[in-house]
Amino acid sequence: MAVNYSKEMMCAPRQQLEWGFGGRRKLRDGALLMALFLGGIGAGQFVVSTWLIDYKLSAVIGLLFVAVGKSVAHLIYLGRPERFLRLFMRPKTSWISRGLIAMIALVVFGAAYLAPYYGFGWLPWDAGSDLGRVILGIAVVAAFVVMVYDGFVLASCKSITSWHTMLMPVMFFTYSIAGGVAMTALTSLLGKGLSSVAVDVDTLVSLDSLLLGAMIAFVVFYVINLATSDTTAKESLRTLLMRRTAIVFIGLAILAGLLVPMALALFHQMGAVAAIANVLLGASALLELCGDISVRHSILKAGLHAPVF
Repeated sequence: MAVNYSKEMMCAPRQQLEWGFGGRRKLRDGALLMALFLGGIGAGQFVVSTWLIDYKLSAVIGLLFVAVGKSVAHLIYLGRPERFLRLFMRPKTSWISRGLIAMIALVVFGAAYLAPYYGFGWLPWDAGSDLGRVILGIAVVAAFVVMVYDGFVLASCKSITSWHTMLMPVMFFTYSIAGGVAMTALTSLLGKGLSSVAVDVDTLVSLDSLLLGAMIAFVVFYVINLATSDTTAKESLRTLLMRRTAIVFIGLAILAGLLVPMALALFHQMGAVAAIANVLLGASALLELCGDISVRHSILKAGLHAPVF
C-alpha cells in the first residue's frame, strides 16, 4: 500500500514546500519571501532615488531595506549564520551567490556614494565628481543584479515548470523598480520635514503608470505561458486562479496591486488638486507594495514539481 501510494504521488505534480509562507517550516520559510520582497524594493528605491531623481534620504532607506531587511530575512530562513556564508562560494555557477555578492557590493558602494552627505564630507568624492559617478555606477549595476537575480534563481529550477521561464527575471525586475517608485513616493510624503528635496509628484506618477502597464502585460503573458505549457504548468495556473491562492493572486496582486493603482494614476493625471493628489499617490503606493509581495507569494505558492513518471 505504501509503495503504491508513493508511486501515485510521484506520478502527480507536487507543491514545493520550501519557499514562502505555508512551507514545512512555517514562518522560517516565509522569511525567504520577505527577503525577495525587501531586497527588490530596496534596490529599486536606491536606483530610483539616485539614478532617476536626486533624493538621498530615500536612497538611504532603500539601502537599509537591503542591508538590514534582506540580510536578516535570509538569516532567519537559513537558521544558522554559517549557511549564509556558504552561499557566497559559487558565483560561477549559482545565481544565489551572484545575487548575494551584488547585495554586498550595493550596500558598500551605495553607502560610499551617500557618505559625503551624511557627516563624511572629508571624503575625496561627491555626486558631481568623476569618482563619485564611478562609485554610483557600480552601486546601480549591483542594484540591477539584486533586482533580477531572484528571478534567475527561480527560472533555473527546471523541475518547476511555472518558474522555468525567462519571464521570471523580467517580472521581478519590473516589480522591484515599481516598488522602488512606490517607496520613494511614500518617503517623499512622510519625510517632508526630514529633507528639503522637493520630489516632482507628476514625474513619479508618470513613471508609475508606465511600470503598471508593463506589470499588467507581464502578468497576462505569464498566465498565457502557463495556459499553453505542460500539464504541471496548467495545474499551477489552476492553483493561481481557482484555489485559495486565487484570493491573493486575483484579489491582491491583480485587483488591489495593479488595476486600482492604475485607475488612481489615471485620475491623478486628469488633474486632481494637490491635496487629493498626495492622498492618491500614497494610496497607490501602498496598494502597489501590497501587490508586489502578493505576486511574489503567488508565484512561490504556484510552484509545482513536475511528476517523476
